[in-house]
Amino acid sequence: MDTPSKPLVTYHREEKVGLLTLNRPEKRNAMNLKLWTALDEAIAQAEEDESARVFLLRGEGKSFCAGLDLGPDNDIIQAINAPQGASQKVTFFNLVQKVQAIHTRLERLIKPTIAVIHGHCLGAGLELILSCDFRICSRETLFGLPEATLAIITDVGGLQRLPKVVGPGHAREIAFRGHPFDAERAKEIHLVNSVYPDTAALEGAAMEMAREIADNPPLAVQGAKEVFLFDEGATLEESLEYNAARSSMILPSEDLFEVMAARIENRKGNYKGA
Repeated sequence: MDTPSKPLVTYHREEKVGLLTLNRPEKRNAMNLKLWTALDEAIAQAEEDESARVFLLRGEGKSFCAGLDLGPDNDIIQAINAPQGASQKVTFFNLVQKVQAIHTRLERLIKPTIAVIHGHCLGAGLELILSCDFRICSRETLFGLPEATLAIITDVGGLQRLPKVVGPGHAREIAFRGHPFDAERAKEIHLVNSVYPDTAALEGAAMEMAREIADNPPLAVQGAKEVFLFDEGATLEESLEYNAARSSMILPSEDLFEVMAARIENRKGNYKGA
């Protein structure tokens, strides 16, 4: 049972870096409906935090996320085990769509997101990190989509997002085999950008990357993300037109003049998003 007073997901900011942390370490952050709902609430906090310029998604304890919580207290498992019939199927369908929407909300945060992964990243955990802009991990991390071995279908975005990240062949292998694979394999197929020797090095690198992004002019970074998101559902011509329009929206800007001044004066720029 989860402790009622303990937040299942925490959100706080360190300077310009927002940190979303799964906080169910005693269950290796296995996902249940309460944890997903808490994540949704934390994402809402992130959306409202105007001072944050980049977000890290992390997991407290020994693992980032061990997958779906198969215990009887999980509302999703209860929906699966309910008396069969039309009502049971509609209830389960609605729960799946609710979780899908949470992943999409994370994906569509206008500011960049980095998944910081250690220990285990299985099933629902792997689906979750695919909603981030990019992913880094520690060497001991194990990845996988074991749903096929559990007689269920991966259903909250993994089958849609994974092929875009690793290609259709690798995605199908991962989904059909249901096997665990290590961090080096994850890097080889471009599921993660970088692998670090341990969690301390991982956390340090994550903050360094996040601060580097946060120090860039925010209108340019956020505009680039908007173009990436738009491109996913558009033709090349539509995306190019949107890209031109989005670029023209932020030019000229105070940040652009600050870039020029900082380079001339050989100093670090101070960007305000204006």
